[in-house]
Amino acid sequence: MRGLDADVEKAKALCAQLKIYPYSQRENPPESKHLRPEGRPWTGEQPRGMKYWEMLAKLIDEEPPVERDRIMLAMLAPMGIQKGKAFEPDERLTRILTDAANVGELMARCNGYAKRFPGSTVWPGKQWEYSLFLKETNQETPNYTELDERASWLYEAVGISIGMMGRLHGAGQVYLESQKDATGAWLDGGKNYTLHVPSDVPVKQFWSFTVYDNESRCLIDTGTYPDRSSRDDIETNADGSVDLYFGPEPPADKPQKNWIKTLPGKGWFTYFRLYAPTEPYFDKTWSLPDIELVK
Repeated sequence: MRGLDADVEKAKALCAQLKIYPYSQRENPPESKHLRPEGRPWTGEQPRGMKYWEMLAKLIDEEPPVERDRIMLAMLAPMGIQKGKAFEPDERLTRILTDAANVGELMARCNGYAKRFPGSTVWPGKQWEYSLFLKETNQETPNYTELDERASWLYEAVGISIGMMGRLHGAGQVYLESQKDATGAWLDGGKNYTLHVPSDVPVKQFWSFTVYDNESRCLIDTGTYPDRSSRDDIETNADGSVDLYFGPEPPADKPQKNWIKTLPGKGWFTYFRLYAPTEPYFDKTWSLPDIELVK
């Protein structure tokens, strides 16, 4: 759940109104509590190796089949992954599936970070791409299922809605993604970069820049929150533009409130989000420069 008011306190108050309770208790719902699982090990990334297949088998056994998944479910059946059947792979199958999980993730990573979909680039000659590159929320076109486009988005993310597809003027969100600097080199957590965000970002609500680990696809784990947005206390230039900085150490002569920490030995990618995008985004009279390596 995200509170999308540009005023942080209003967004928090909105989130606090969320109430969850059993339908059977709807006449007298208990108080809902918002808890922080502090001290509890947690990760947002999918399991790797055999743990991936074990989780998949568990979900298929618990959830009802969906019509569009029937052919994929048929492909899993020879591997012993079927609804109502225990998943008990022998040594040979375990070895095959472990390798398959590793290869499959590499394929998904290439599909997501080096998109080959026509029209996936936002502005010609720049590195920014449409992260959510699907024609429909059901991932269907008149002639085929958007297999690679689906895999690209859902390797990085979890869900999808029409509001996230960047089609609504003055509402919803746009997800712009970059994994490379202006020269086309992969973003490196051991190097220093900067991004100049021009003034008058075309949003009715706010914009946000977030750094993700390109292996886990989760927020990069530096002990600090890896996001800066227009509703934060960041330093703005006289013309309304903003300069952001990224690297393992804060820039000595730059505002540290505009800096996001990265980790040496770790690659990263970013989403630049526009909340409630306006016309200059859609007609492309406003554009975002590439991330620049600081030499």
